[in-house]
Amino acid sequence: MTWGGFTEAELEWQYNARETVPDFMTYVERCVKLSEETRADLKPKIDVRYGDGPKETMDVFMAADAGAPVHIFFHGGYWRSQDKKDYAFVARDLVAAGFTVICPNYDLCPDVTVADITQEAVRCVQYVYDNIDDFNGDRDRISISGHSAGGQIVARLASYDWEDVLGVANPFCGVIPISGVFDLEPVRFTTINKDIKLDEASAADNSPMLDAVATDTKMMVVVGRDESPEFVRQSDAYAAYCGRSGVTVPVYKAWGANHFNVLEDVFLETGSLFAHLKRFLKA
Repeated sequence: MTWGGFTEAELEWQYNARETVPDFMTYVERCVKLSEETRADLKPKIDVRYGDGPKETMDVFMAADAGAPVHIFFHGGYWRSQDKKDYAFVARDLVAAGFTVICPNYDLCPDVTVADITQEAVRCVQYVYDNIDDFNGDRDRISISGHSAGGQIVARLASYDWEDVLGVANPFCGVIPISGVFDLEPVRFTTINKDIKLDEASAADNSPMLDAVATDTKMMVVVGRDESPEFVRQSDAYAAYCGRSGVTVPVYKAWGANHFNVLEDVFLETGSLFAHLKRFLKA
C-alpha cells in the first residue's frame, strides 16, 4: 500500500487525470482550437512580463471600458506542463461580459519547486494590482481562478499574507479553485512526483488544506461530477476545512464534466455554471 489504503496503481488512477479519461486528447484539442480562435478574435497583449523567470509572462485580454473587473486564471498541468496560450478560451465570454481577463504562465517543475510557483503567482498578482490602470481594471474587483494545479495555486494565494506586499489584507473579490489538489501528500506516491519532487515536509508546506483562510474570503469550489473520487473528495474536504475557519465555501459539481472539460462548464456562455460565475464575480 502507498497512501490512504490505495495500491500504487489505484492511486495513480485517482490522481493522474489522463488515466480516468481515455479520450482526454479530444477535450484538449477542442480547448486548443477554442483558444486559437479566441486569441485571433480578441488580439490580447501577449507575453506581458511580470517577473524575471523565463516563463513569468501573461496574456491580457482587455475589457473595452476602463474600471472593469479583472479576472486572473492560472492554468493546470500538475506544476510541470501546459501553457497559457492553450487556455485563452476562458477569456472569450468573460471579456464579452465586460471583464479584463489575464492568463499567466509560470515556470515549471523540475526547473522550479511548487513553492517557487506560488511566489511567481504572488508576483503576478502584485504586478496586476500595481498596474491595474494599464489593464482597464478596477483594483477593488480582482478575482482569481485556477484549474487542477492552478486550483492549488489560487487556494494558496487566498491564504497569503498580502499586507507586506500590497498593503491590504485581501486583494480578491472572489477566489475559484477548479478541480484542485488541496492536500499534496497523496501526489507524492504517484509518477507525477518524479518531476515535482515533493517530500513529506514540502507536501505539507504547499497544501492549502493546512493553510489558514481569511474569514473575509469569498470563494466557490468547482469540480467535475465525473472526476475521480479523490478529486471530488479533495474539493469537498477543502470546502469543509474552510468552513471550520468560518468561511462558507459552496462546492459546485458540474454534471457530466470530467477533469478536461469542466472549464467549459465554468467559462463558456453555454456552460452550466457560466451565469453563476458572472453573478459570483460581480456580487
